[in-house]
Amino acid sequence: MRVYTLITAGLLLACATVFALGEEKAESIKSSTNQSHPVNWEQRSKEYEIERDLCKAVISWLADGNNMAAFECDRLVDSLLATGEPTVRAYFIAAEVAILRQKPEKAISILEDVIKKHPDETAPIGIHVPVKIVGHLWIATIAKQSGDIAKAKNVYETILTMLESPKKIEDLEDKGGLMMICNLYLAEIESLHLKRNDLALGRLEAIERITKPVEQLYAGYDIYKDWAAYKHTKMSKGSVQAAQHLKAYPEIISVPLLAVTQLKLIGISGEPLASSGGMNVVIEVLVNRTIKNSPSATDRSLARLGYGFDQQYKGNFAKAEKHYSALLEEDSFFSPVACLYLAIVKETKGNTAEAEATLERLITKYPGYKSLAVKVKESWKKNAEK
Repeated sequence: MRVYTLITAGLLLACATVFALGEEKAESIKSSTNQSHPVNWEQRSKEYEIERDLCKAVISWLADGNNMAAFECDRLVDSLLATGEPTVRAYFIAAEVAILRQKPEKAISILEDVIKKHPDETAPIGIHVPVKIVGHLWIATIAKQSGDIAKAKNVYETILTMLESPKKIEDLEDKGGLMMICNLYLAEIESLHLKRNDLALGRLEAIERITKPVEQLYAGYDIYKDWAAYKHTKMSKGSVQAAQHLKAYPEIISVPLLAVTQLKLIGISGEPLASSGGMNVVIEVLVNRTIKNSPSATDRSLARLGYGFDQQYKGNFAKAEKHYSALLEEDSFFSPVACLYLAIVKETKGNTAEAEATLERLITKYPGYKSLAVKVKESWKKNAEK
């Protein structure tokens, strides 16, 4: 099998961790606690036992629609939240099961409780962001997918108010990236649902004005600014012009990492529930529901790119190609990136002719990617000669 051209093992591993699964033991739950007050190990042990049974019930219910397992999921969620003072992790797992069970009001109620009780604790999603930010992002996602666009808009504005405050937010080193995310979603809502392109363009211009901290090495700032510029051009001049203006640069291969990080923040990654029981099915359900039902084109694109990359990493090339191909057909900022990775998957499978044809399609539709596509093609030729 050929190596993944232009993708380091480190990037592959980092991007895949959003979907990383594996049996989690009681000790790992103990060591990963983020509660600031003394730990009640007896309570934590009870939570772990309930969580383990809950994972089994969720798997059973999602696998065959077993009604008894569905009722057991609901019962165990209630039990998890009745163990003295639940941990932050318990709240988020309970909320995620409520989301899976398509009970948005219950999920939002659980998230509002954890925000009220533990606002400054670290959310259990593998990123150092406080509960009051992640909890609100989850609520906004739930509201959007439930059709309550007004609530989603209000929640994003609430998050922006917190982020724009000069007051330091505990456990959050960088506000800028999160401000960009909120402005992107608000621009989408104002354009698509409120039919106010003037407001949406203002949001996108606000992203351009957010400055990158001097010590910030992560390429996310540059990518978000390019994403905002693409949306601005698309809204003001059209899709063809937007596609023509897109340019590739070395950091562009980090887009899947940005996608999976954002999926964690908005609650579509399967964290923390999937990490506790090896449940690939949880991730697939969340992703497929988002692709099929979400009114947010942004979330749909993120889900396709993030899950497609996860499947590529795991060697499930058919699924990876399916999601990359679908994303390529959309007028999305992520479309050329999906095209590039689609070509890489085809080359990895040994379908060199198809891979090269995919790169030619990339160059034709997104001429700013020509130099990168040429470098990829040249690297394939060098590998073949070895």
